[in-house]
Amino acid sequence: MKRPLLSLSIFSAIFFGIILFSVIFGGYSSLYRAQNRARDAKILVTVECQKQSDLLPDLVAMVRKTDSFNLVDPNNSNQANLDQAHLDQLEQAALKIKTILTRINTQKKPVEKELIRAFEESQVHLSQEIIGLVMGLKKEDKLKKSQALIDLEKKFNDLEITVFYHSTQYNKEAQYFNNRKSIFPGFLIAKLFKLEKLYIYEINTDLFKPEKLRS
Repeated sequence: MKRPLLSLSIFSAIFFGIILFSVIFGGYSSLYRAQNRARDAKILVTVECQKQSDLLPDLVAMVRKTDSFNLVDPNNSNQANLDQAHLDQLEQAALKIKTILTRINTQKKPVEKELIRAFEESQVHLSQEIIGLVMGLKKEDKLKKSQALIDLEKKFNDLEITVFYHSTQYNKEAQYFNNRKSIFPGFLIAKLFKLEKLYIYEINTDLFKPEKLRS
């Protein structure tokens, strides 16, 4: 009788060992993949923001070619946002977001809350500066039907939507990681692999909605 019991005990130990290993390995693998997906989504957000910045020289060149550039009449609303002061503000906003994007891309760990908030503020500021200049260009008689301006505006609008979309995807992965790490058995696995202190802060995507940027 001892041999069957011994065999049963060994089999049970192996069986439960396999289950335990599967739970631990599966849980860690899930957290690891979620963290990587959030990182990849974060990269996509910064790539689209960089594309927006890459279009700025075209916008600036178009502004500089307008008749009203540097000849702004404060009583003429058709010439709004087409002076050197607004170009300077655009340049400052672009430099700030460039610095922040560099910091975000060089971080291996999840982006800290303060940097996420700085990114939100800077990205919104840059987008609003772009919108202001584009609206100013659309008030120029010579550019109202310009295909170049139409194409440029479409590119900026498409990028706004894409940044919003990828930010939303990033948030989904962040939520999955944070939630998975806070429930059983995720919190035990996170503690085992020293992931319990990692937290992926979300982006306030409401700020990036096209209608919000224009409000």
